[in-house]
Parts: sequence; structure tokens; C-alpha cells
Amino acid sequence: MSPESTATYYQHIVRRHETEFHDHSYPRIVIVSVSFQKYVTWQHEGNWNQITSELGMEFQRVAAAGADFAILATNTMHKVLPSIRSPIPVLSILGAVTKYAQKSGIKSIGLTGTKFTMSDGFYAEGLERHGLDVLTPSPVQQETIHRIIYEELIFGKINPKSIKRFSQIAQDLSSKGAESILLGCTELELLTRANSAGIRFVDSTRVHADAAWETAIGRRSLSEYQTDVPT
Repeated sequence: MSPESTATYYQHIVRRHETEFHDHSYPRIVIVSVSFQKYVTWQHEGNWNQITSELGMEFQRVAAAGADFAILATNTMHKVLPSIRSPIPVLSILGAVTKYAQKSGIKSIGLTGTKFTMSDGFYAEGLERHGLDVLTPSPVQQETIHRIIYEELIFGKINPKSIKRFSQIAQDLSSKGAESILLGCTELELLTRANSAGIRFVDSTRVHADAAWETAIGRRSLSEYQTDVPT
């Protein structure tokens, strides 16, 4: 939902196509960029019903613009995805991540993201339903990651101290048995581009964007992914 991850999604889909086909015949992409502040406010007020209603209208707009299917380019908002009625199929980020984990042979994963994603249960339960063992940061670590996301990353700010702190949290999860660390917020990849510690990350943004591109060109079927939205 922030411009940072929206730009990453768009550029990754286009670059993936150009790399494989060596031309500019990438699929038509409809982007609805919301006014993000009201969603931030509703999240922290716990007003998920309002978020559900607003996102439902956005899916209507995407469909009206001619999209064949939609992606909700944010992990946290998948909390309400099962409650949204969409006129077109929605490719779930959880579906894309779990398929990637299964294909990669990952059995245990460290879940990082907003505090809603890490602690509300919906995301961990979704991963566990597909056979993954999920480890989460401590409450203090969760608050640190949440603050970095909302005070820095969604503004495009990349703080070296935050990079170091996030790396320490990732290493802690790895030491507790996480084979990979899931970047379960679409902005967290901004902290891991260097990855000097050599930690194995699963970037939900790129995994989801890859799934969308592969579906759009007909390489994959939507039925291969978990779509948590009634249509």
C-alpha cells in the first residue's frame, strides 16, 4: 500500500518479463494507489471493518478497469481478505509464499512484518495450515520491527541502524531454528538488499510479484495458489 512497495511490485513484474522475453510485451497492469494514511489510522484503531469495506470498493475499481485478477500488494491487509467479496479472483500473498516455501523445501520459517502480521495469528495460521513451522520475534523485537516499518520504511527512509537491528533479529530467529526468514511486510526488503550476514530470506514482495507475472502470462493457474477471497 505504500509507494515504496508499489513501485517494487511494478518494476519487478516489468523487469522479470523483459529479462525473459527481451521485449516490452509485459501484461497490462492496473494500479490503484490508495490514500494510505486512513488505512494506517484504521489499523491502529482496530477498525478492520472499515478497511474491509474500503478495500472491497477498491477491488470493484480494479475490476472495472479491466483486470482479470487482482493482487493485494500488502501482507497485513490479508487479515481481512477472506471477508472481502471481489468481482475478480485475488491471488493471495499467503498462497504465493507457501507455494514458494514448499517448492524450496523450507520447513521452518521466521515470520517478520507489522505487529498485526506477526501477532494477530491469521498469517502464522495460514502458513501452518500448509505444513510450515512458524517462529516469531519476541514482543520487544516485534515492536522494533513495527516501528521501523511505520516510522521509516513507508516513507522510503533506510536507516543503517535499523538494517543492523533487523539483521540481529533475523539472526536470532535463525539461531532458534528458522531455516529462512520471511519478509512478511512488503517494505522489509528495503532492509535486506545488502544482506551481508548471508541470512536466507524469503521476500514476500518478489515472490508475490513473480506469482502475479507467471499467472498473467499463463505460465501458472490461479488455482495453484490459495485465493482466500469469495467471489
